[in-house]
Amino acid sequence: MTDSSPRRIEWPTVLVATVIYGGWLAVIFNHETLGTPATVLLLSVLIAWQGSLQHEIVHGHPFNGPILNEIMGSVPISLRMPYRVYRRSHLRHHACGDLTDPVTDPESFFITATTWNRLPVVAHWLLIAHHTLLGRMVLGPLLENVSLWRDSVSEIRSGDGRLFRWWSAHLAQVVFLITGLILVGFSLWWYLLAVYLANSLGLVRSYCEHQWVEGEATRSIMVGSRGFWALLFLNNNLHETHHEEPAVAWFRLPKLARSLGSAEQAAQGAGCYSGYGEIFRKHLVRPFDHPVHPR
Repeated sequence: MTDSSPRRIEWPTVLVATVIYGGWLAVIFNHETLGTPATVLLLSVLIAWQGSLQHEIVHGHPFNGPILNEIMGSVPISLRMPYRVYRRSHLRHHACGDLTDPVTDPESFFITATTWNRLPVVAHWLLIAHHTLLGRMVLGPLLENVSLWRDSVSEIRSGDGRLFRWWSAHLAQVVFLITGLILVGFSLWWYLLAVYLANSLGLVRSYCEHQWVEGEATRSIMVGSRGFWALLFLNNNLHETHHEEPAVAWFRLPKLARSLGSAEQAAQGAGCYSGYGEIFRKHLVRPFDHPVHPR
């Protein structure tokens, strides 16, 4: 189903990138006029949207060559991590033959029974809260970034030279960006809040998007969202379709989902939701599963 012929520039994705980076600059330079609440809200949406854009870029969009794609994806407005670190992790996720397995799937939110048994009771409650949507949005950015930085330090100390170079270049870019924010009189604390909220928004998408099921049924969900959420996530809410054909551009996923019958496949496996409203209603304060992997 994937078209392997040479692609032209995918202009819908270029347009999204232009809106994201142009919008970010416009908000930063007009923050005094906009006021703090509007500024933080707009930045959080734009930074979260960039996360979806980076996901597209990881899969080879919108340009044929990797250099332009990497330049577009490496702008560090989210501050969190180097683009190449995300790229390596996400491609490993797609290569994983046992999605949701906490040992082999780098994007699994589950832990092993052995890890669970080592943890104190307070950590158990924290992890259970993290498996609710509210807990994921409130605690997720902190837990996710602490885990990311801890693992990166461990790998660098083990001799991963590439990772050290990626982080060094990224941190230099972050220092440059923060210096620019200070020069235009933008509060670093308000910017960090916007980054945290953006991370929280992104975790709405990844919440329960992979669920463990027995057998050959799909472990990727489908969320029949349109409008704001679908655009914010660049149709990655159609996650079963994306895993079936990861090289297909975001604006082609809805049609492909219908032709593949992805909703029906997801309904027989990980689950099919009418929209994010349904996920909020079902799982805002109720975990979708236990933190320990069912197997």
